[in-house]
Amino acid sequence: QEFRRTRGNLSSMREHADLLSSVRGDITESKATGGMSPRVHLLRERASIHGSVNQIDEVIGQAQSTRAALSNQRALFGDVQGKVKQLGEKFPVVRGLLGAIKRKKSKDTIILSAVIAACTIFLIIYWLSK
Repeated sequence: QEFRRTRGNLSSMREHADLLSSVRGDITESKATGGMSPRVHLLRERASIHGSVNQIDEVIGQAQSTRAALSNQRALFGDVQGKVKQLGEKFPVVRGLLGAIKRKKSKDTIILSAVIAACTIFLIIYWLSK
């Protein structure tokens, strides 16, 4: 996964460098020849569009592979959650531990919500007092 991302970044950087060098070459060539025919301009535009389409295809491929990886992770976490529930049903100690974890998590959520609400209220009061 990381290798593909790095390889994609390197190919993108290479294409960017090639594009810059070709643009510089085009500028010097244009200055030397005093301009080009419309056909040459159209061919270059076509090549540029083709390159953009290829890059878009690569990005779409990366997005699809990321989506597949996330789907696999979701299935894996669903399996783990099911197994933990089965353990909780079989062993009362594990069930008690899971309940304690859930209570702690909800307590932390309530505290975080209260802090955010207080900060928001203080911010509104400060803004209105200006």
